[in-house]
Amino acid sequence: MTIDSKYIETQKKPVPITEQIWPEKTEPVVSISCITYNHENFIRDAIEGFLIQKTTFPVEILIHDDASTDKTASIVKEYAEKHSDLIIPIFQTENQYSQGNKPLANFVFPRARGKYIALCEGDDYWTDPLKLQKQVDFLEANPDFKLCFHNATIKWDNNSKPDSYFCAVDQKPVSTIEDVIKGWFIPSASMVFRREAIMPLPGWFSNVYNGDWALQMLAASKGKIGYLNETMSVYRKQPGNLSATIKSEFIWMQRIKLLHYFNLYTSFKYNDIINERIDTLIKEYNQIIKTPKSIFAKLFSYSYMKNKIYKLFHLNKYYKMSNRS
Repeated sequence: MTIDSKYIETQKKPVPITEQIWPEKTEPVVSISCITYNHENFIRDAIEGFLIQKTTFPVEILIHDDASTDKTASIVKEYAEKHSDLIIPIFQTENQYSQGNKPLANFVFPRARGKYIALCEGDDYWTDPLKLQKQVDFLEANPDFKLCFHNATIKWDNNSKPDSYFCAVDQKPVSTIEDVIKGWFIPSASMVFRREAIMPLPGWFSNVYNGDWALQMLAASKGKIGYLNETMSVYRKQPGNLSATIKSEFIWMQRIKLLHYFNLYTSFKYNDIINERIDTLIKEYNQIIKTPKSIFAKLFSYSYMKNKIYKLFHLNKYYKMSNRS
């Protein structure tokens, strides 16, 4: 069954995107942006979550496979051939992320044509057929809001832990840039934001690890963030292990690195709150390690972390610049 654009525009009733027919060269309202790598066990759930969407507007689905070594690419190709009017696959023959090329910044966002961009990585998925419609309706009705998000279910691999909710029970309906700097509370697969709020991306975006947090900061620096108190996606999570613990220094360093980039990007407009957040991150890391008892542990001590960070980003110079009056 297919439904043409005139009917959709007249009735204003959401219909499955797989049944919509729009005139040639019609620009999509939403660009679903999905990056995937070795997600053969999950990617079908992600794509099916896209295809169940019901909207009153056209949608495009961009899926970037970063040279997966499993069957992910073949699964994406299967869906792209079946839904060629909706899915735009981007296949790599060599892994780009390992070469320092960020898939979203370098390959997906430049091809996105929608007024809005919706994120969902290949191992997460959407559960509500009206997710996009609800978020676009909110943003259309509230032009001063640049990003809209909702709650998500945290699902642990192998059911190692019971399901839980990502967002706090008392999550505020409206958040600001200060809130985003202070904490991570927005599920990536719940994000729908205005393309103009983040494009063109600053050059430093490709140098940061926490791309979703960076996007949240960029959008929040241009306007407010709205929260819909509904659970409309699933965030998959793996139990912590030794490698994750060893890698944690890298994660902490990257978060701080991002904050410094953003501080420079905003000309130190949020300098005080960013420095408070950096100090909090360092102290949180030190609490995890607690009292160093070995040479390995000492490498992650508070003094080591602080000295390394200050040297790496030349904080003395940055502080002098930010304190000039």
